[in-house]
Amino acid sequence: MPASPFVRFLARAACRLFYRVDRVGRPPASGAALLLPNHPNALLDPAVIWATAERDVRFLAKSTLFDGPLRFLVAGSGAIPVYRKLDQGVDVSKNTETFAAVDAALAQGDAICIFPEGVSHSTGRLVPLRTGAARMALSAERGGTRVNLVPVGLNFERKTTFRSRVTVIYGQPFTGEDLADATVHPDGVRELTDRMAARMRRLLIEAESKTDAAIVDRVDRMYSAARGIGRDPHDRVERRRIIAAGIERLRAADPQRYDEILLRFHRYQKRLERFGLRDRHLDWAISTGDAAKFAIREALAAVVLAPLAIAAFIMFAVPYHLTGYAARWFTREPDVAATAKVVGGFLIYTAWLVALGVTARLAGVPHAVLLSFLLLPPLAVAGLFAIERESAVLDAVRAWFLLTRTHADTRERLRRRRSELADVLDEVNEWMMEKSERADC
Repeated sequence: MPASPFVRFLARAACRLFYRVDRVGRPPASGAALLLPNHPNALLDPAVIWATAERDVRFLAKSTLFDGPLRFLVAGSGAIPVYRKLDQGVDVSKNTETFAAVDAALAQGDAICIFPEGVSHSTGRLVPLRTGAARMALSAERGGTRVNLVPVGLNFERKTTFRSRVTVIYGQPFTGEDLADATVHPDGVRELTDRMAARMRRLLIEAESKTDAAIVDRVDRMYSAARGIGRDPHDRVERRRIIAAGIERLRAADPQRYDEILLRFHRYQKRLERFGLRDRHLDWAISTGDAAKFAIREALAAVVLAPLAIAAFIMFAVPYHLTGYAARWFTREPDVAATAKVVGGFLIYTAWLVALGVTARLAGVPHAVLLSFLLLPPLAVAGLFAIERESAVLDAVRAWFLLTRTHADTRERLRRRRSELADVLDEVNEWMMEKSERADC
């Protein structure tokens, strides 16, 4: 069953509004494909795939969702139910219907998305894959359908935070064609599952969410500023993958050296915070003329954007905060929190629009409820981007004033410490690579 255009639009809009999305690569534009993403963020993971795949995608979803409060969204998405052993009261024998539905969809050239880990989680790592994706791929191959297997990495910087960033990486497609003959490759399912896991890992920043993730993010920002590295999404993810792996390996191989480096980094960070600066600010060299041009340009833009931002802030401050309170009341699980915010926000904002419309109607405004649904959502979206733009401008102005009050020698000392830390990271990386090469010999 194809997805409802309305449900597809809602999912894509929710993703683009809640997150700032970077995409690297894309799946094949047509033909049978099995998309294989990690699963860190519950129902928002399918929304991210839908928003970035540039083709229609059908999802596999646990059967219990078809009977839950979100069943109209799940059914409207055209999802195929999966009957899991870990769900109570589920008849797993119905998975024969699931495999048949997947076979038929792939034979028609559809793209199917399955989360091979089987569960949503917040470990910060790829958990062992279930074999279902491999069995589906090999079943299609044996039936004569060539299937492109597409590993996907979903890398959320702060997945529960509104307007945080997610980087989606679509890897190079591969197939399990060579493993389709069960007589030649009796362990083909296990082998293909291992291949899937290996290719997915290449696209992921694996770091413990409660301990290492923030360190990886902070170290990368410092290192990128020290080396003058750009913001290419693919390079950022690859760099953070190396940093995360290096942190784990160094801590295990030489904990004393790890603690010394971390202490130096924290001291640098404290000095930076003392002056209210960030890594990138240390390299700013803004002339008076450039500052004047910036001020004039942004003042003119603020004539339009500032009133828009203020109006949106006043109009929607109440539902914004209610959404946060409701999500925290509903769940404390990180992998469900963002979904709770999106679903709860949709309900709360809808109720808020109705309330505003009714209030305006009681005040004598004709067609007030209809007008509130037609005019206020665009105001909310436009206001959101206006608030982000003006906030960035204020942050830049604040940083400029702080820089003008910071002595040149102080900035130079901070840059020197930053460069020394970057050199240490390079040395550690080279040491770890040499250690790894010796272990392989």
